Amino acid sequence: MTSTALWGLFVFVLALVFIYPVSMIVIGAFRDGLPSDNAPFTIQGLIVAFQDPGTWQTMWNSVVLVLVCGTISVAGGGLFAWMAANTNVPGRRMLTGLMALNLFVPPLFHTLGWIMLGNPQNGLLNQLGRALGMTGPLLNIQSWGGLILLLSLGYMPFAYLLMLGAFKNRDQSLDEAAAISGAGTARTFFTITIPSVGPAITGAAILVAVLVFQSFDSPQLIGRQANIFVFSTQIYHYVRDQAPAEYTKAFALSLVLIILVLVLFLAQRWLLRGRSFTTLTGKTSRREPLELGPFRWVLSALIVVFMLLNLVLPLFAMILGSLQPIFGVMSTGLTFDNYVQMLTDPQFRDSLVLTAWLAIVGGFGSIAVALLTTYVTARRTGFIRSYTSFAVWIPWALPGIVLALAYMFAVLYLPAFRSLYGTAFLMTLVLIVATIPVSSRIAEGALAQLSPELEEAARTAGAATPRVLLTIVFRLVIPSFLSGWFLSALFISGNLAVPMLLAPPGLQPVSLTAFEQFLLGNMSQGAALFLIILVAAMAVLGLAALSMRIGTLLRDKPGHAPSPVISGAAQPSVLYPNTTHREEE
Repeated sequence: MTSTALWGLFVFVLALVFIYPVSMIVIGAFRDGLPSDNAPFTIQGLIVAFQDPGTWQTMWNSVVLVLVCGTISVAGGGLFAWMAANTNVPGRRMLTGLMALNLFVPPLFHTLGWIMLGNPQNGLLNQLGRALGMTGPLLNIQSWGGLILLLSLGYMPFAYLLMLGAFKNRDQSLDEAAAISGAGTARTFFTITIPSVGPAITGAAILVAVLVFQSFDSPQLIGRQANIFVFSTQIYHYVRDQAPAEYTKAFALSLVLIILVLVLFLAQRWLLRGRSFTTLTGKTSRREPLELGPFRWVLSALIVVFMLLNLVLPLFAMILGSLQPIFGVMSTGLTFDNYVQMLTDPQFRDSLVLTAWLAIVGGFGSIAVALLTTYVTARRTGFIRSYTSFAVWIPWALPGIVLALAYMFAVLYLPAFRSLYGTAFLMTLVLIVATIPVSSRIAEGALAQLSPELEEAARTAGAATPRVLLTIVFRLVIPSFLSGWFLSALFISGNLAVPMLLAPPGLQPVSLTAFEQFLLGNMSQGAALFLIILVAAMAVLGLAALSMRIGTLLRDKPGHAPSPVISGAAQPSVLYPNTTHREEE
């Protein structure tokens, strides 16, 4: 009876936290105004929304951006993954570490760095171009080209990490057989290598498409300057820039976005139905790197160019800009005054402290919920498993701005919850929910390494379920828990979309404060804020690495729970566990 009540409470909490707020999108699409206004239900607002040419233009812009950026990101990520796993390209061994490092840079600060480089007026690259005698800007980042460049570069590491395992574990003797049959390197790559990792490529393409649909930072800072509106920025425009707010149009776009995401997942299943992608069998497979001859130096140069564009140049712009009293004015010299101001001004200091607390509490909550729900999905069957998987999947389909809007309506719709509106608790809760898709990937990878036999043996020995979870499951996933906590905290600290709608008056995290500084033209102060957060993140990373080492020692201490039994020759990726040894649909 107690077990039934606990599972009932678990189902209710998932419905309240994940499903109920998202249902507000449907209600909002058929209701014109805030829930507290008691506005009548009608389809007229929905009809007006789709009669607006701006709605269709937004949809077209979003689809174009997804197709172009998704293609570039997946193609580039796949090429780098193939280089790292199957070739003799110099520098290939650094790729995985460098790609992971790119994930530690929040999209907001990556965007701000490129604005400081490519701003038409005082961007560092454009100043260099004028110094060399150019009359026009060398690069206008606030354009279609700039938006495509940033999103494509930003999501390429995700595509790389999703496909790396598939390229590593495929049987390269297939390529050798094609070469013996007379096929060249290019033909083998496109007719043998690429088809053999089809599930990894389509999986990466779906994820990148969803991420581009959800993107807010770059489209808001760059796209709007060029009058380019996409789903997330147009929804924000309807809610915050219009008086009165056009909620029906915002929810109509949100519904379209959810439908498009569902179509993407269904398309993937349709494309892969009935096809087998088994490339690793019980036979010995070839693992020697492919010799590319002089062409390998061209590919090596691509690695250098990618790292310059995606990390080195934006970081250099931030460092230089943070030391300038007036950004872009070289004659003023360099100074640490911006850092002093950020650390001594009460407003900026409070912003830093708030961000630290949000990162610590939110990161812990995100990985804790992810581990619990992932454990239920992995160990249970039937309704509980399907229901939990569906509830946790919901945040994937929603941009942060839509998620924030849904929760805002959810607390205003019921009088009992209205006191939560405009509180730090609501903002923290939505930040946790928005980050769960990331932390769930880490949780899946950690739990995939644990054999259920360990828990079954403990229960056979008489251990109760709470003791099994604490002494076996949690002890063995401590290193992954700590890394997930850190990564979730980092994503929360750089999240802009949720605070844009839900930040209480006087409580602004660093992301929102930096955004406002850039809007006011105080780029140097915004850059100093970024670097303070970056240094703090690196310090936390060092502590996390030390904690993970201590956790591993505790886990492996004699007399404690044994190491997990893992099937296969190697462990799956912790961050992206879908890259397994056997790719099969």
